[in-house]
Amino acid sequence: MQTDYYVVLGIPYNASPEEIRSAYYGFARSMHPDVNPDPSVREAFLLVKQAYEILSNPKKKAEYDAAFPADLRKGPAISVGVKYSQTALHLMDEPQLAYALIDLVCTADSAASSLSPCHVCLVIDKSTSMQGQRMDMVKASSLNLLQQLRSQDLLSVVAFSDRAEVLISPSRASSLSKSDHRISLLQTGGGTEILQGLALGMEQLRSSDSNFTRQLFLLTDGHTYGDEEGCIQLAREAADEGISINVLGIGFEWNDVLMDQIAALSGGNALFVSTPRDLDNFLMQKLSEMESVYARGVRFEFESLSNVQIRYAFRLAPNVAPLDINSPVFFGDLQHRKSISVLLEFVVQPLSGEMEQLTLSSGKLWMEIPGMSVPKTRVLLDLHLAVKKGVEPEAPPAVLLEAMAKLTLYRLQEKVRQEVNEGQVEKATRHMHYLATHLLSQGDRELAHTVLIEAEHIQQSRRFSGEGEKRIKYGTRALLLTPGKEL
Repeated sequence: MQTDYYVVLGIPYNASPEEIRSAYYGFARSMHPDVNPDPSVREAFLLVKQAYEILSNPKKKAEYDAAFPADLRKGPAISVGVKYSQTALHLMDEPQLAYALIDLVCTADSAASSLSPCHVCLVIDKSTSMQGQRMDMVKASSLNLLQQLRSQDLLSVVAFSDRAEVLISPSRASSLSKSDHRISLLQTGGGTEILQGLALGMEQLRSSDSNFTRQLFLLTDGHTYGDEEGCIQLAREAADEGISINVLGIGFEWNDVLMDQIAALSGGNALFVSTPRDLDNFLMQKLSEMESVYARGVRFEFESLSNVQIRYAFRLAPNVAPLDINSPVFFGDLQHRKSISVLLEFVVQPLSGEMEQLTLSSGKLWMEIPGMSVPKTRVLLDLHLAVKKGVEPEAPPAVLLEAMAKLTLYRLQEKVRQEVNEGQVEKATRHMHYLATHLLSQGDRELAHTVLIEAEHIQQSRRFSGEGEKRIKYGTRALLLTPGKEL
C-alpha cells in the first residue's frame, strides 16, 4: 500500500504549500540528523523528507494525489455559514461596529462505531466551606454521573483543599461501583487552593490517550489566592492538549471573573449553581455532548489587522459563554448533526480613500476529528464586508438582531459592575432600572425582579450582594442561549 505522505506530515489533504512547508520545517527542527543523531529518528526523518519532496512539487503532488481513491480526499463533514449585521460598511472618518454570526454545522450522522470514549475528571473542592448541603449535593451529582457513563468511558476524581489527592484514578465506568464509597465518604476541611486541584486533575486526564474526549469539571464554592496566574496558564495548556475545563461555581462566594477566564481559555463553560437540579442538568448535558463529539477543540486562528479589532466574542450554542478574543479563540467541541454558533463584535477604525472591501478577519478553523487518517484538519474562514459611501441604514437579519439585543443587556450588567466598583452608585442604579425595564418587556419577570431588588441593595450599601451579582450576570448571559440546531 502506498505511503500516505499527508499522514506522515500530519497535515490536511487540502493543505496549502505554506502549510506543507511549515509542517516539514517543524519536523526538521527536532529530527534533522544535525540536531538529533538517534538512528531511529534519522530513519523517520528520511520519510518526512521524502513526503516533503513529493508534496512540495506541484507536478509530483498531482501525480501522487491521482493515485489515491477520491473518498480518501474527502474533507470534514462541516459547513460554515456567516451572517453579517449589514451588507456594507460606511466610508467614514469615525469608528463603526460590525457583527458576524458564525454557524459551524456538522452534517455527519453519528454511529456507535464512530463515537469516541470519554474521560471525565471531577475536581472537587473539599474545603471547610463546602461542608453540609453543598458537599451532599456534589456527592449525589457525582454518583449520578457515574451511573450515566458508558462502560468504555473513564472516570477520575480528585479532591482538594489546601492540598490535592486522587480519590479515583482513571478507571473504566464498568469497573466502578454505582455508589462508590470513595465519593460517598469524602470529608471536608482546610482552605482552598484551586491550582493544586486543577494540576492533579490534568495529570489524570493526560494519562489517557488522544482517542478519548477529555473534560475536567471543577466544582468549587470559594476563592483561591496567589495561584491565579498558575490556573490561567494551566487552562492554556489544557486547550493546547484538547482538554476542556468546565467550572461549576456553587453558592455566591466563588471568583466568577477568574473562573470565566479559565473556562474561556480552554473552550469550556462556567456555570452558577444554586440548586442540585442546576448541577445535575449541566453534568448530564455535558456528558451527552461529550458522547457525540465529531470534532474536538475547534479553534479560530486569525491574523490581527491594524484597522479592525475583535472586541467581543460569545458562543451562543451549544452552550452560551464569553470567549477569549485573542487568537486562537477556542469555540469548543462540535457534535454530530449539531452546530456551534459564535457572535463576533468588530470595531472598525475610520475608513477613507479608495476601498471596495474590508477584511474583518482572515484565518482558519482548526479541529481534530477522531477516526480520520489525518485527524487534525482545518477549514478556511475569511470574514469581509463591502465598503460603500452613503450606505442606507438597514436592519440586521432577525436571528442576528435578536442576539445583538440580548448581548446589549449582558454588556449592560457588565457596565453596572464596573460603575459599582468605581463608586458611581447613582449611575449604576439608573442602569439597573433600565435593565429591569427591558427584561420586563421581554417577559422575564423573575430576573427583572432580581435586578430591581439588587438596585435597591446597591443604593443602600454601595455594592452588589454576592447572590444578586451572580444571578444577574448568569441570568443575562442565559438570555443569549440559542438551541443547538438539529439537521
